[in-house]
Amino acid sequence: MQEFLLFSQIPHSRHDQVLQILAGVTASRATPTKQQTLIYSYPPKPTNTSKKAATNKQTQPSAPMHVKLVRDLQHGDKQPWTLRTEDVPQPGITNTISRTVSERLLSDTELETFRQGAASQIRYINQYITHPGHRFVQNNLIIRISRILLVPDSTGFLEPLDAPVPTLSDCKAVDPSGAYLFEVMIRVEDGGNTTLVEKAVGELLAFKKQMDGVVELKVPERLSLDTRVK
Repeated sequence: MQEFLLFSQIPHSRHDQVLQILAGVTASRATPTKQQTLIYSYPPKPTNTSKKAATNKQTQPSAPMHVKLVRDLQHGDKQPWTLRTEDVPQPGITNTISRTVSERLLSDTELETFRQGAASQIRYINQYITHPGHRFVQNNLIIRISRILLVPDSTGFLEPLDAPVPTLSDCKAVDPSGAYLFEVMIRVEDGGNTTLVEKAVGELLAFKKQMDGVVELKVPERLSLDTRVK
């Protein structure tokens, strides 16, 4: 699945105003969101090289990747975990961020693999909570506005999957000013389908133009979204 994204930042003082504008633009009410995201270092699967595929020889990528386990907290802490992987954004694309992603619910067996991380080379790194958050949908676009909260350093290091949800009052905003992350995204199941990709990017850029004067949507430096473990 291919994602195309644009980002911005909303000062705390304009948060409510932007929500009202988006409600008018999308002709819908904001859906409140609250998510917990665990970050792991995960060894990627070996891949066949093009020259040696015939002999089935494999090479291991030089660096592991960061992967995310995400769950919804808006309706309690008993929601299932979703595994999300994100490739490094594609180079040479300047009008949006374009990256390959995958998402799937984890089974109990797969969750146990993460619990037994040392044996499987999966290592817990950190976690964060997005709260408060709001989501809008306009046609095929998903628009999210949320504040990212860092949890206390010691949270979850013994057993992050089963640890209690961090108390929000103990968490600190990534941006001390209280600013919100603004993200607009569109997905295409088949990233190789040129027609679908052009249509998706066109819809994303049309929204950017529509929001001119309200929110300045930008393309960040692609390597700032690099998921490879340093």
